[in-house]
Amino acid sequence: MRGTLYSKIVEEMKAKIASGEYKPDEQLPTEAELTERFGVSRVTSRRALEELEKLGYIYRIQGSGSFVKPLSRLHAEQQGDRVGKMVSLILPEEDDRGAMGYIRGASDWLNRHGYFLSVHQSNYDNSKERKLLEELPRRGVSAIIYYPRTPSHFDVLHKLALEDYPLVTIDKSFESLSIGSVVSDNFDGTYQAVSHLIALGHRRIGFLSSVSIESTSSVLDRYFGYCQALKDGGISVDSRFVHLDARVMIEERGRERFFEELLQLYIIEGVTAVQTENDLVAASLLNSCLDAGLRVPQDLSIIGYDNHALAEHVAVPLTTVEQNFYEIGRRAAEMVVSWLEQAAVCRDKITVPVKLVRRESAAGTDRRLEAEGARQLAE
Repeated sequence: MRGTLYSKIVEEMKAKIASGEYKPDEQLPTEAELTERFGVSRVTSRRALEELEKLGYIYRIQGSGSFVKPLSRLHAEQQGDRVGKMVSLILPEEDDRGAMGYIRGASDWLNRHGYFLSVHQSNYDNSKERKLLEELPRRGVSAIIYYPRTPSHFDVLHKLALEDYPLVTIDKSFESLSIGSVVSDNFDGTYQAVSHLIALGHRRIGFLSSVSIESTSSVLDRYFGYCQALKDGGISVDSRFVHLDARVMIEERGRERFFEELLQLYIIEGVTAVQTENDLVAASLLNSCLDAGLRVPQDLSIIGYDNHALAEHVAVPLTTVEQNFYEIGRRAAEMVVSWLEQAAVCRDKITVPVKLVRRESAAGTDRRLEAEGARQLAE
């Protein structure tokens, strides 16, 4: 009889913990309260609490009582013997400078603290990315560092957040989800870059992105930084010079036609500089300028973002904004380790500083005037 009553208490408490009725780190009823509620002896209620502690559902503090163990700690302890202290990093790909920076930063921190890093590529496949998010926790992986390709899988991410599963995003953040993130200071990056262009004398400055600002938090922040720099420089944002989601327009019109029409607009409207979403977009714009007989930076100054490996090796080395990918990976790893070892559940957005790297693709408007004068003399 006593065993039946003790099991009943254990199952009911487990159910209430799983449903969230008892929240992580919340104090549970005392032995005396359980004795009165279930009509059992103190021995039975004590045994039930001991069993819950043994199963990993609660932790007990001498003189204070019993408390609900966060599911992140429970999961890590239950799976530790099977897979060890494993943290997984989900990336779209591993083959660029940013990805390698994330991997090195996370790996160095995790190895220093006795954890292992497994790296998984989604290969830009949405279904594969979702499958990784669903299966890795079930396989016993202690935590996930996740680079979201697009804002998707909200149902899976929300479920993991509700379960207090240690998950941190990098590069992008989700304002609508209670998930921690580590991102570059994208707002300040374009603010620095556009302020630099204004200081060089540019007044008509465009913004070019291959994706929509609604779809990517990092690009949204970069666009806002662009707008704020213009405002602080006494320049109004002109929507004619802002081109978002260019990838769609390129698919509709073709790359050559898109850039031809864009450059015609810049010439007609007197646009002298452009801040781009990233270095790949900047390189495409740069090559289109050269193909059209336009000079960079004399006719058009261009600034990229990321300090991608190609930024130094294009025809005109790109002025760009450098992200600290290593530090992003390291900080994300630090967050999940603190979560696992100290139950320090973190849902904050950590911002890592960036810096402007000045090269040859951006110059003052006086150089443009000098070039125009030289051309007129030659004619």
